[in-house]
Formats: sequence, C-alpha cells, structure tokens
Amino acid sequence: MPAPAASTTTTEITWRGRRYTARAIAGGAAFELYSDTHEDGFRPSGRAFHRYVHASEVSSARGEMLRAGVAPVSAPMMPGADFGAVHRYSQNPRIEAAERALVAAVRATALVTAGTRMVKPLSRHQAARQLSASPLVNGICFREFDVAHLRTPSDRTVLAGDPDNTDDAAYALRWRAIDACDYVSTEAINFPGLVGMPGRERRGSMILGTGFLPSGSHLIPEFTTVDLADLPLPVRAEILAYGPDGSETVLFQYQPQTNAWNRVAGAKHRDLTGRIPGLEDGRALFRVDPPVHAGLTGEHEGKRKPVTADPGHGFAAYVRGAVSRSPVTSAERFYTEARWREIDVLVLSRNEDWVRLRLKRPGLASVMAAGATCVERAVYECWAPRAELEAPRTVTVGYPLPGAGTRRWP
Repeated sequence: MPAPAASTTTTEITWRGRRYTARAIAGGAAFELYSDTHEDGFRPSGRAFHRYVHASEVSSARGEMLRAGVAPVSAPMMPGADFGAVHRYSQNPRIEAAERALVAAVRATALVTAGTRMVKPLSRHQAARQLSASPLVNGICFREFDVAHLRTPSDRTVLAGDPDNTDDAAYALRWRAIDACDYVSTEAINFPGLVGMPGRERRGSMILGTGFLPSGSHLIPEFTTVDLADLPLPVRAEILAYGPDGSETVLFQYQPQTNAWNRVAGAKHRDLTGRIPGLEDGRALFRVDPPVHAGLTGEHEGKRKPVTADPGHGFAAYVRGAVSRSPVTSAERFYTEARWREIDVLVLSRNEDWVRLRLKRPGLASVMAAGATCVERAVYECWAPRAELEAPRTVTVGYPLPGAGTRRWP
C-alpha cells in the first residue's frame, strides 16, 4: 500500500484568520503549519515551530482536501447545526431525540467505500501480537482521513487512551477497506450494551453511543468491524509508528503471498521497533499462520481457494507455479458464530475441549453471564467448554468484484 502522499512542497493556507506556510500530509487530509515564532499549540521544529491541523479547519486556494478522495463529516445547512453544537451533542450519551437525529445525520456523512484507508491505534503489545498472530483486524477503528492531524503520541492518546503508550512513540495498523459492508458505527442502535458500561468493565474511554469518539475538542467518527468480527487484512497493510515530532514511519508491511510481515524501516528507526516487546534485533521477516476461524476465499478454476484482496483492484489467488496472481470469479469473507449461555458469540480459536469466544453484542449482563474480559476497547472475550456451544455455523459475506456493481456473491 503506497504511503499517503506527504507533500514536499509548501503552500499558503489560512487558519484561524492568519496566513501560514504549510505542507499537506496524508494526501491532503491534514496540514503541517510552520511559524517563525512560538504560538499556542506550536512545537519547536529545527529553527522554526510547527503544528498539525485537519484540512477541514483551513482554507487553501489549491483545494488539497478535495483531492484526498474522502468525504469529510458534514452538517446540514440549518440554524443551530454549527460545529460547536454538533460537537457538544456528540459528547452527550443522553441527548434528546431531536439532538440525536442531528448527530445521526452528521454521522451518516462519514462514509467508507472500497479502498478507504482505515487505521486502528495499537499499543506496543498489540503491535507485537499483530506480528505473530493471523493477519486479521477487529474492533474499533477510524478513517485515516478523520485522524490524520493527530500525529504525535500525546495527540493520539485520545484515540485509544491506552496507558501502554508513551510520549516517545505511538503505533497503529493501517489498511484499505475491502467493502463498506464490513464496518458499522458505534452508535447505540448498533451496540446498545456498550453505552454506559461501567469503568471497571471496560478498557479505554467509554462508548458514547453517538458514533463519535469522546473528545473535548475533536469531532471524530468511530467505526467498528461488523459484529466485532475479525476481518482479513488486504495486501500491503502496514504497522506504523509516530514520533514525538509528528513524523510517521512505516515499520512493517504485510505480504499475503508469503504470509509474512516484512520489516521496511531501516536501522535509523531501530528506536521505534525496539520499543515493541519481543522483537529480535535485526529480524526482517515475521511469518504468520493463515487464519482458520475467519478469512477470505474465492473461486478459481472451479475450486474454492484462499484469496487475497487488493481493494480497488480486485481479488486474486496465489497458485503454485504461477508467475503472477490469478484472478477469481467470486470472493467472500467467512467467520464462525454460535450461541453460549443464550449469548451470541464469535468462535475465535479452539482446542480439544475449549473454545475462545468473543461477544457480538457486549453489554453488562452478557459480560457478567459469560465471565468475559475486556481485551481492548469494546471487545470482550472468554473461554468456554466446546461441548456447551449451541448452533455453531460458518457465516459468509460476499464481496462484489470490480465492475460488478452492487452484486453480492452467494
């Protein structure tokens, strides 16, 4: 996955009524502003000062945000629907029906399409697990477009609130969405049990149920994978690091043809990889096992095979002896679900007698009944005797092939 363009050229923009020299980053989703004097929120950068702001906060004659390829969150043109009002309502889980309707209308403008760049904050330990576990992603995530201005580790704590992060580095997983059907908002209509979950039963900040992240200053739409299920990572997914100066470094890139994460950061970034626990110094290849409980398959020459996704370009199977990827005639994602103690669950892994489960619709009652533990924000898992599972079944979600319109494969 090519890194989003960080322009080396500067432009003139207006922010809060003042003109600044600036550099577009993340394909125009944000700007790095420069100032010769120290101003509020600006940090030292060489012989000048800089800070990062979202493209929606500035005006630029070159229209960089329009070239970012992602629609910004928008409010309807009506009295009382300015940013301050929408933000205030978005931070209150107990808003009235009319206010909730306004927030829902704004939230509905945050669209995900095939190829949308998504990011999930990772702690150092989560980054280590990503390099050793099956190539999947689940849970709460964001459009890169909406968080591109949060570049420093201290800025990015609002996304996860994980005490494992430090002021020296922050980590994230970045990938391209295969299809919009894989993501839903965190609104209460989708996850009513998460709203108001007591602090002792959760990790990170609370789920407000408005579809937006808890933040005193940012209006950031939240997403989660459908049913909190594991999604297969597409080609060239990346593990990133952010330094104290706001620099973004790609550390590892996923290559599905070899089922491995390749280290792409050079020796000068050893300080960033060295903070990830358990990494061997100098190791360049991290092989992972193909997923069993969830994954991506397709039909190739009349046979169903594991396939990979390259959002925007289609799906392909890697056939032994072939010099290139082989196209497929259908593609679908699969996962396993069941019921246990009258709770809808996802089946993640198993051994002879026990299975690891994830709650599809966690709430205080189901968490208590299952004895589930919050392993990350909004994600609750537990172990159960395999013999107690009820109605286990494989669920498939068909993806449209490029040029197939809205067709869904069975």
